[in-house]
Amino acid sequence: MQLIPLGDCAVVVVLTAKTHAAALDAVERLVWSLNHAPLVGVSDIVPAYTTVVVHYDPVAVAPGPGTPFERVQRWIETAPAAPSGVKRPAAREVVIPVCYGGEYGPDLAEVAQHTKLSEAEVIRLHSKGVYRVAAVGFSPGFPYLLGMAPKLATPRRATPRMAVPPGSVGIGGVQTGLYPSATPGGWVLIGRTPTRLFRPEDEAEPVLLKAGDSVKFTAISPQQAAKQMELVAPLITPKVSKQAAAFEVLKPGMLTTVQDLGRPGRQHQGIPVGGPMDRTAARVANLLLGNDENEPLLEVTVNGPELLFLRESWIAVTGAQVRGVPGWRPWKVDAGQIVSLSELVRGSRAYLAIAGGLEVARVLGGAGTMLSTGVGGWNGRALKTGDRLGARPSVIAPAGRWSASAEFSAASDHEVCVRFIAGPQWSWFSAPSRRAFLDEAFKITAKSDRMGLRLAGPLLALGSPDQELLSEGIAFGSVQVPPDGQPIVLMADRQTVGGYPKIAQIISVDLAKLAQARTSDKVTFREVTLAEAQALYLEQEHSLAMLAAGIRSKLNQA
Repeated sequence: MQLIPLGDCAVVVVLTAKTHAAALDAVERLVWSLNHAPLVGVSDIVPAYTTVVVHYDPVAVAPGPGTPFERVQRWIETAPAAPSGVKRPAAREVVIPVCYGGEYGPDLAEVAQHTKLSEAEVIRLHSKGVYRVAAVGFSPGFPYLLGMAPKLATPRRATPRMAVPPGSVGIGGVQTGLYPSATPGGWVLIGRTPTRLFRPEDEAEPVLLKAGDSVKFTAISPQQAAKQMELVAPLITPKVSKQAAAFEVLKPGMLTTVQDLGRPGRQHQGIPVGGPMDRTAARVANLLLGNDENEPLLEVTVNGPELLFLRESWIAVTGAQVRGVPGWRPWKVDAGQIVSLSELVRGSRAYLAIAGGLEVARVLGGAGTMLSTGVGGWNGRALKTGDRLGARPSVIAPAGRWSASAEFSAASDHEVCVRFIAGPQWSWFSAPSRRAFLDEAFKITAKSDRMGLRLAGPLLALGSPDQELLSEGIAFGSVQVPPDGQPIVLMADRQTVGGYPKIAQIISVDLAKLAQARTSDKVTFREVTLAEAQALYLEQEHSLAMLAAGIRSKLNQA
């Protein structure tokens, strides 16, 4: 067992074994042990192939000697095995019907041609296999399956599809898997299942498959597929009357979504944590109004909405500097008043909280918007003109004129320097690439979004091009390097596992700097130690606790 820090809030546990099957057995045993002897402060345990990634909050980890990382390390290394007589649950066997070829499997002929097999033989080989779920990630419920016949190995498409239909069965190299949702994808498609793999309406079991499950496919006809197609219950679109609404959207802005602090605890199901890009700004916005830090609020990107307030309300705007809007303090707005967040003059994301918090249903443990799956937030999407949102009742009467300290603002002008801890695969990269990462600047490209910031700069290359990484858990701020050599910093809506080597991990306190950076801004990197990163994290949490205490003394809440 080898433990490697994944930044200041996670650790990668690497387990070695002679075969993939033995490694998966070891991973399952460790996950079972950790889940049955939980440690306070640990939020997610994510198995994948030969690794387990443990996510934790340094300030919440159970007290004891040493740093938060050292306490988590001791817990992992001393986790008790199953007591004598206690058996782990037997692996489930799940049979999944698949309609191969035709409109459901548009690349079946391509696979047959590449493998020099007939289409019927491809179907026979694929459907007779017994597969094991090695990991769940990429998107909620997406299973990475081991056990495909080597003869069926087929390269990924040169140009990925912009949207793969839900239920599609694909082959990517030596792996096969299923797409639970309509997402971009580069695997070749050989069939489709009528079985739903992601069921967000089921809070207890939102995904069909989990790591360790055994999977078999059975071939069915298009007619059988049509009969077995699981219907998706239509989303209930909430409607809020003018009398009940707090505000109405006059103009939506570029991307305005409802967010809270995310959905921790579900990464092993492939469900991303999500949440605000600038977590500090979002937390402070709620604190300024006496709200719980996790109350739903609006995240505004680059140019924001115009909102017509339909009743007297207290709001707070933090994050980016917005022209004409007072920032970082409680602000009273009257019924009929229009608040415009259309011009962000410094920074790229602003947060608008309302006293009491937005009245939004929680789905899968969170109120934030998962744009990739159309789940959560306000109808699973960005706000549109005419939307009306309500807020929970709250009465505050701030004493005097005051605001939060400027130390909590991460908005900057065109250049940011962020600190990092060497990533788990730092040593895989060539010495010139490591020097370039440390010494040269990168630019944020227009292809960046809430999933990741794509950077352009010096090409980063592995020391040995033949090195391949099995997919493993990733974290907010992981810096992955795909084959094109241009790094991607994974952000709030990142997937839960990834297969590209990670050269670095941005420290938690500097993620807000990247969240507030804009396209074409320059980014440079500076290395720090894990101990330094965790000390800075604890210092920031102390500052936020002091801010919360100070605000409570200034708010008279009914």
